[in-house]
Amino acid sequence: MPETAPLRQFVAKVDPFNSNERDLFRGHEAVPYLQVKYSDSHWLLNNPVDDLLGPNQQLILVDWEDGEKLKDRDPDDVVRRCLMLEPYIDYAWLGDRWTYEKMTPRENRKQINTSVDLQRYLGEQFEQFGVDFEYNPMVLGWKPWHLRRFSDLLEDFGNTLVGFDATAYRSKYNQANDVNLTFNVLDIGGMYVNGCIGPTHLRYLPNGVKAFSGKSQILKEVRLDNDEFSRNLLGRSIERRINAFENPQTELGEFNTATT
Repeated sequence: MPETAPLRQFVAKVDPFNSNERDLFRGHEAVPYLQVKYSDSHWLLNNPVDDLLGPNQQLILVDWEDGEKLKDRDPDDVVRRCLMLEPYIDYAWLGDRWTYEKMTPRENRKQINTSVDLQRYLGEQFEQFGVDFEYNPMVLGWKPWHLRRFSDLLEDFGNTLVGFDATAYRSKYNQANDVNLTFNVLDIGGMYVNGCIGPTHLRYLPNGVKAFSGKSQILKEVRLDNDEFSRNLLGRSIERRINAFENPQTELGEFNTATT
């Protein structure tokens, strides 16, 4: 996130094709950043961007998506799309793949190596074109040997704000353990945790986490009887998360200690 902004920030994930979500998040003072999935990003090319973003909001583009959407995606198509979206996006985390416990070590290694190569290629292309948005790296996996495979990549990126996709986590303890492990294994300047994160999960994140995203739980909290959403309730919902984020639990001592 920009150096002039507070370090610990909330990011709202938004479906640009959903008018109720656009109306809820657009221009809200508690929402400095909106995040759009790559697979939804063509909306930006066919609609007024002001229908999604307020004048003081910034846009994040990510490809933390289902594997079926990732596996046949051409990296050169991604570059071309990002060049078309350049006037609208401010930050990007691209290059995701999939790793699962049910997969063999060889299968996970293949996906991790593919992600490293893809992120490196996209970074080189964006540098060549001199894009006017910030492209940051991400890590995959949950074991030390998974994470170490990103070490050289992160060094090339300058150990900047590293993306960590937490959408698959249900246990706050497992999530906190893996986040802390990532800090212990890698030299990271800060982390952006992407996921369905409620206040209880946020209390267990280390100070090295600088930003977090969410949507599904928030929408449940601010939904009205007519299936529309309340912007007043949204502010309170985000405030609860920010308070939890900035007041971590002391129980984190049972986990590995972050190095930042």
